[in-house]
Amino acid sequence: MSSLLVGFDLGTSYFKVGLFAPGGTLRGLGRVRVETQAPAPGRVELPVETFWALLRRGLDEALAQAGASAADIAAISYSSQATTLLLLDDRDQPLTPLVVWTDTRGGPVEPELAAFAAREAFRVAIGHGGFMAESAVPKLRWFMKHEPHLWARATRVMSISDYLTFALTGERAGDASTAAFLGIYHLAERRWWPAALEFIGIEASRLSTPLLPGAACGRTVAAAARLLGVPAGRPFAVGAIDHHAAAIGSGLGRLAEVSLSTGTVLAALSLVAHPTPAAGCYHGPHVDGERFYRLAFDPNGAGQLEEYQRRAAPELSLEQLLELAANVPPGGGAAGDGASGGRGENHGAAVRALLEQVAQRHRALVRLVEGEVAVPRVIATGGGARSPLWLQIYADVLNATVVRPASPERACLGAAAFAAVAAGHYASIAEATAAMVRPDREFEPIAAR
Repeated sequence: MSSLLVGFDLGTSYFKVGLFAPGGTLRGLGRVRVETQAPAPGRVELPVETFWALLRRGLDEALAQAGASAADIAAISYSSQATTLLLLDDRDQPLTPLVVWTDTRGGPVEPELAAFAAREAFRVAIGHGGFMAESAVPKLRWFMKHEPHLWARATRVMSISDYLTFALTGERAGDASTAAFLGIYHLAERRWWPAALEFIGIEASRLSTPLLPGAACGRTVAAAARLLGVPAGRPFAVGAIDHHAAAIGSGLGRLAEVSLSTGTVLAALSLVAHPTPAAGCYHGPHVDGERFYRLAFDPNGAGQLEEYQRRAAPELSLEQLLELAANVPPGGGAAGDGASGGRGENHGAAVRALLEQVAQRHRALVRLVEGEVAVPRVIATGGGARSPLWLQIYADVLNATVVRPASPERACLGAAAFAAVAAGHYASIAEATAAMVRPDREFEPIAAR
């Protein structure tokens, strides 16, 4: 009997493929680096054939690690990037590579587009404050203006997760968690917003239907075997945007009130009853169809530590740098910059200062999503959650208990929970996460010790 649940994590720097048992045990993990292309200044692209090759390599690695075959796959879902997209023609063939969310060809944002997004009606409908060059709409407007013949041939516009869903199932659908980031999804009405579509110049018929995150969405078709080696007939569930999926895969709402991510970007996410516009925050539907996630992020994430290592201490591993930082007392890192001679104490002080700086930024993000309300417990996700030192710094800076979930791949696990429901292992996502998500360790703040 097929029993492995596949959770694809379509990350910016890496694609990950997690294979989980129905009880939440990670059986196999594939991790492949995403090497994008930059054909012109500001452009960041991923060829479609590379996208599939990377996913297949990740799935093959995960299956090999699990000692399993594709026949053992029971169901599939995903965790998605935000606004990465592509155009398809009337035969559903890609016209473009995947235009990655970090692509800035849409900048500077057109004045009339900025003015539209500044309206109160936009903020209330969409749940965030406007467009950036990295947003989807400015990119689509770029194609309309600079590639009109290509745009005229574009029958479909799909996000990266819409495309994954369509290619594997034949369903023209996606998840509303990711759709909410596009700037054209009406949160209260739970559909594409006609006023935005008309203003921007795109028909709803070109877009995929946004379903509730975690909703069952058909079964795999023959193309899934050709693209990934996955047999036809496996249940598929649409997923959620990465920070949302990781929060679900970390026990948000049960183990803690806020999820913190320390990865390529920094993020804080909580659940709210209403998507009331809040400065610096994005909103999207939650899996229960009643609440919404509220998300604030900072693109300057854990890569700061990797950049320090490359610039100032290439002879040391990240683990060694963290060990040096652990010997520096709280607040003792301000004087070190690591630039004078490479001595261990200088590196330790510099890294300690960097970790504390990131924790302070995360505290500001928590205040954006929660206001001035005290948050007693937070969950840690992302690569930074692997460092006990960093988690202890978070606990002290936030004055909150920091919970580290047992699974190291929270976004993959959140997606696997969606797949588990689609496969019939659980009746609801709440039931799935209660069984599959477990805490590993808690870090208490100084005041509680």
